[in-house]
Parts: sequence; C-alpha cells; structure tokens
Amino acid sequence: MGTPHRLEGENAESALQLLETVTGIFEQCSIKYCLTAGTLLGIVREERLLPWDTDLDLRIFRPDVKKLPRAMWKIRFAGYLARIRRQEFIDPPLNKGEKRIVKIFQKAGFLKKGKVTMDCFIATRRDNDYVWSCGGPKHYTKKSVPAHFYDETKVITFRNKDYTAPKNVEDYLTFRYGDWRIPVKEWDYTKDDRAIISPELKN
Repeated sequence: MGTPHRLEGENAESALQLLETVTGIFEQCSIKYCLTAGTLLGIVREERLLPWDTDLDLRIFRPDVKKLPRAMWKIRFAGYLARIRRQEFIDPPLNKGEKRIVKIFQKAGFLKKGKVTMDCFIATRRDNDYVWSCGGPKHYTKKSVPAHFYDETKVITFRNKDYTAPKNVEDYLTFRYGDWRIPVKEWDYTKDDRAIISPELKN
C-alpha cells in the first residue's frame, strides 16, 4: 500500500516513469494489466496522477502469474526493486501461499527503497467476479468487482502512452468510489472502497 511520500514534484515525475516502464514490460511479456484505484481515478478525472496519492496501482491476473519471473527480471534490470508478497490466509478463492501482489519500488541506492512505489495486485476469477486481497495480516481486506470490468477493456492515452483500463471506466469508478467526480483527499482502503467484501477465512 502507500508510503508517506505523495506523488508531487520529483516524485510525480518518477512515478510517471515507473508507470510507463512497468506497463511497457508487462506488454512485452503479454501480461494483462488494468489501471486501477487512485492511478486510474487521477488519469480519468484530472489527466494527472493525484498529488495526494502515495503510490501507483495496477491490477494483474492469476493466469499470468507464471509470466511474472521474466517480467520481474526486466523490471529489476530497468533499475527498480521488485518483490512478491504472498497470501497469508486461506480465503476462497484465494489460497494461502500463492502470489498476492508484486510490489515495485524506486531505488534510492543499492537495494534501498526510494520514495515511489507501485502495487500490482493479482486478481483471481470466481464465477462472475474478480477477487483480490490487500493489507497483509494487520489490515487484511478482501475485495471483489464484477468480472466484466476487467474482461472488457479499452485503451486510454496519458502523456503520449497507451494504457489498458476498464472499458466501462466511469461505471467502474462509481462502483469503487461512488461519486468519483468529487475529489476526496482522505480515503481509507480498508473502509471506504465499495469493492470490499467479507472474508471467508479458513484454517
């Protein structure tokens, strides 16, 4: 999730470069992604990254997990840190131990994290929904959206690069945020996201 560092000034420029680089690598590796959360919201509503946001957000999908090692090698070769976090609980359709998120960090020296981060949460299809989790053990939160939002995509252009986004992007933002046209600078991903669903934790 986010850092204390907002996406403004030099951080915003670094974030734009990170977004271009990682999505370009995913495209090279045939890994489907969608812009999501605050990253998508800022680009659609304001044609910028939200300056009060603290990270970048992409959605990727379970069938492409096997392609991640190659992509992560390329991301690291491009000068970033890339790490996997795993699912800590059995919470159908999410399985304990499976890859849950790819976290990508700007570098601030050898193996030292910089101020700009990206979260690539891995969504799993269950019937007519996609499900993912975030927050880790302390702030564990399970979320779900109707599958059509990620199955049906379109290209949006931002800063002269094409990105993949939900086709029904306004409906998607409404599903997540309600009235997304009104800026909200204080937003809690564990409480305010309308995609939150109840966990089904099992031993």
